Amino acid sequence: MQDHKPSASAAPTYTDQQVANAKANVCAAFEKVQHAVDLANTHVGSTDYATQLAAAALTHEALDAGSRYLLTKLTEEPATPPDLATAVRNGANADQEALIGYLNGLPASDPAMQPALNASDDATTTVRRLCK
Repeated sequence: MQDHKPSASAAPTYTDQQVANAKANVCAAFEKVQHAVDLANTHVGSTDYATQLAAAALTHEALDAGSRYLLTKLTEEPATPPDLATAVRNGANADQEALIGYLNGLPASDPAMQPALNASDDATTTVRRLCK
């Protein structure tokens, strides 16, 4: 009697077209999120208190919804190239970390915010390079 071990499931393989489509979809989603964050930040630095509050709320919403949207998009696009998926995931996680800092009253200038903000900037630079 021969002893058979269950085979480990092989990683799925994707066609070049599936990978290209996934990359295009994830890159488009990333650009939508970046546009929302940029739009939310248009009034940051205003001297009007109501505008400051609105800008902060919109920025928080953009970071929250944007990071969740990108993580969902990665789940929906399993053929996303691994380097792009990692950069998008790192950016989304950094944005969530920054959002928690903001919700705890930390300004962007606080040293405790720098790791998350730097990680977000690095991820954004990488995603933009990979999406060219």
